[in-house]
This record gives sequence, C-alpha cells and structure tokens, in this order.
Amino acid sequence: MMQKTTYNFENFDWIDIQNPIENDILSMELPFSIDQNFLEDALETGHLPKIERTQDYVFMILRAYTASENEIAIEVGEISNKIAFFIHKKGLITTHRVSFDFLNNVPKNIETPDALALYLVNDLLMTFEKPLKLQSDKMDLLEQNIFLKGGNNLSIEKLYFEKSKARLTKKVLVIMQTVINQFKVQEDLASTLQDLKDTILNLILRTDEVFEDANALLTSYMTFTAQKSNEVMKLLTVFSAFFLPLTFIAGVYGMNFKNMPELEWKYGYFFIMIFMFLISLGIYLWFKRKKIM
Repeated sequence: MMQKTTYNFENFDWIDIQNPIENDILSMELPFSIDQNFLEDALETGHLPKIERTQDYVFMILRAYTASENEIAIEVGEISNKIAFFIHKKGLITTHRVSFDFLNNVPKNIETPDALALYLVNDLLMTFEKPLKLQSDKMDLLEQNIFLKGGNNLSIEKLYFEKSKARLTKKVLVIMQTVINQFKVQEDLASTLQDLKDTILNLILRTDEVFEDANALLTSYMTFTAQKSNEVMKLLTVFSAFFLPLTFIAGVYGMNFKNMPELEWKYGYFFIMIFMFLISLGIYLWFKRKKIM
C-alpha cells in the first residue's frame, strides 16, 4: 500500500512516497509536475543510478545497500534498493519501495531542497560502510584460515559469493559516483558535495581492496589445493619407490616353478630378507641425498 509522508521545513516541503503507484502519484497534488517518463524510471525496480535535468527540477536515482550479512547475491537488485529524488526549488520528492532508516529523524534546520538531498545522499552512502567493514573482516578471517590452517575449513562457495558481492557493490558505487559528479549545487553547498565525492571515492577504493583480496585468496586457495595434491602424489611416489622392487622380488619367488634352486637353500629366506632391507636402505639414502625426504 502506498504511503505518503509530508515533512514541512521553513522554506520548502519534502514529500516522501513509499511503495509508489503510478496512477496515484499522477493524481496526487504535488508542488510541481513530474514527467511520466521519469516517473516510470523511478518505479522500475532494478533501475541503475542515473541523473537527468529539466528546466524545473533534477531527477536522480541512487541505490542504498540493503543486503544482509550472509545473503547470497549475484545481481545488483539483491544487494541494494533504489530511491528516486525529484529536486525542485519548491521542494523535494522521494520515492522508494523499501523502508530506509536514514529517511527518519532528518533535522528540521535544513534550508534548501538541495541541502536536504545532499544530507540524504550522505546517509545513503553510509549504508555501504558497515557491509564493507564486515566484508573486509571476513577477508581477514579467510586469509587466516588459508595461511594458518591450510584452508581446511574454507568454503570456496562462500568466498565466491563474497567476491560477487564486492563486484556488484563496486558496480553500484562507480555508477553513483558518475551521478554525484554530475550533480550541481549552489556555492555554499560545494564543500558538502565535495565531501560526498570523497566519501564515495573512499568506498570504491575499499570495495576494490575487498575484491582484490577475494581474488588473491581464491588464487591462494587453489595453490594450496594443488600443493596438497602434489604432496599426496609425492607420498604415493615414495611408497611406490620402496615397494616396487620388493614386490618384484616377492613376485619372482612366489612363482610355482619346480626348478628354483634358491627355494631349497637353507639360508635363502634370510638372504632375501637382508637383500630387501639393503634395497630399502639404498632407496632411503638416495631420497635423502636428493632431499626428496
């Protein structure tokens, strides 16, 4: 059900619309008229960030991070939800489907719609702060798992989805950076806008770090897995080198030919056992010399 909330500021009004319905919005009494094409973009669920200008107002779509810590995400819509801004000198209109906490408790001393938009955008960017911190901490734990515990308990699937989540986050942030760079404000808000540009740049760099860490950990995990396989093959090779000649000797004297003089020799068994021991000792010393063991 659509919910409309109006906040009255000293110089303008802010209308916030949750679960918007096109027909209801078009029939609603608003401070300024909204172009239907922009309204369709605002209502489209998976729309990526964008900014457009008309003679009367600025239309902007941004996305806030909404995915839970352990949520599996392979699409932009699974990690974020959008909020549309219609910024006019007479007021601000926002539309969104998901309830955002940062839209509540906005201070009443904001003087212009542009200033309010910048305030909300700053809070929107802060929704990426905690998830990136959690992802960075996860990368540290996964790194410890690989290098200190040999990756025995590592879930390759979990690492893949963390990498996917970082890739999608970076995609959203880079597009929003382009949008924010195109946003224009009055001179007295220039420093606030620059702070937003610095914030989103910092978030992108941190996302890059998480993505690169995930790639590095994936490569390290594959290297460790290959190393373990090589160690198993090495162990099997060593066992084969020991037992192959011994098995050959046992096979020869296990044949049931009548004319085998050694079988009638009194000390034949002891001789063969000593001979096998010397062969094993020789192989062992050779391996030690070659530093295979």
